[in-house]
Amino acid sequence: MNNTLHAPVKLIIAIFMICTFSIGFTEYVVMGILTSISKDLSVPISSTGLLVTAYAASVCLTGPIVTILSVKMPRKPVLLGLMSVFVLSNALSFLAPNFTVLLISRILSASIHGAFFATTMVFVSEMVPPEKRAAAAASMNGGLTIALMLGVPFGSYLGDLFNWRIVFLMIAFLGLIGLAGIWLTVPHRKPKVVPKLIHEWDVFKNKQVLFSFAITIFGYSGVFIAYTFIEPMLRHSAGFGSLGITAALFAYGFGGVVGNFYAGKVPFHLLTRSMIGVMIALMAILAAFPFVSGHPAGAIIVTFLFGAGAFGTVPLLQTKVVAASEHGTTIATSVSIAAFNLANALGAWIGGLILHASESYTYLATGGALMTMCGLTLTMFAFVSEKRQVKEEMWRTDL
Repeated sequence: MNNTLHAPVKLIIAIFMICTFSIGFTEYVVMGILTSISKDLSVPISSTGLLVTAYAASVCLTGPIVTILSVKMPRKPVLLGLMSVFVLSNALSFLAPNFTVLLISRILSASIHGAFFATTMVFVSEMVPPEKRAAAAASMNGGLTIALMLGVPFGSYLGDLFNWRIVFLMIAFLGLIGLAGIWLTVPHRKPKVVPKLIHEWDVFKNKQVLFSFAITIFGYSGVFIAYTFIEPMLRHSAGFGSLGITAALFAYGFGGVVGNFYAGKVPFHLLTRSMIGVMIALMAILAAFPFVSGHPAGAIIVTFLFGAGAFGTVPLLQTKVVAASEHGTTIATSVSIAAFNLANALGAWIGGLILHASESYTYLATGGALMTMCGLTLTMFAFVSEKRQVKEEMWRTDL
């Protein structure tokens, strides 16, 4: 009996991985094709950064709303509807006659991001035994990791070799495969438990949760000040062509996988202290970026370290939020995703302003380092607050 049940579940998770790969692909690949889009649509590089800002802002605004509206509905129609919007919006990106239409298509594509991840995560957790939920979630999130490590550099190479539009056509095709897979494999099932979000707002009374959100918004936006424009920045500093950019983006993605893996092994009691260490390392990497990236080998190494530092923060912050929000995980996780995307939007917007004002890529990494310093400062405040909280709890226990 178990054997007959396991195969469909694994197949469904594999289908979801194709979908999450497609979503991660469309979110991040734009950073690798900014120059191509800029030339084809006759817009400045600084303006193309809005494609990142608009996507992230749309995730922030629409994710929680769409999730709340669809939470009581049967899962299969919701997933089919979300992936249909995804396919059509990426087809619109492929056909976009001008920058405005491309921007609108990005906003539409992002509108399904948060709801799709929230729905599939809950769906998968209901289909597997408790001891296998973490592994199932990790497998599904593997789609995002693979998109970052392989999809983005490959998409950048294709965009250079042919045209940036081909990349969005490929994403729409992958989304269509995912849509067909959902139609054929996902069973009709209503939610077992409907989250009562009204009871979860108490999570915002927890200082460590609020600190984590603030660290995410201000600290992680420093990453996107630089990463949004990494493709034109490396073309300018290292003199990279198509293959060089592909190699650098792969190095960033591989660094992200390494950073994500090791950060996931940090014990809970060392989370905040580890975040301080990662933030300091990230600041140093960004500060050194303009000086090291002038040499091709140095550019590859520093880009790898940049990816490791950037994605070394993600599991630490997410674990901290989930652990601190014991009775409000649903809303806290939703807001955490929104905070990461707000950081993306803020970083891309600030990066565009810096590039427009200075007309120099050098200041992007410097701006990223300064913004990361804000995150480091907040992390230190969180560390002090955490220590004080532990002492107060020990004092109450002694009484």
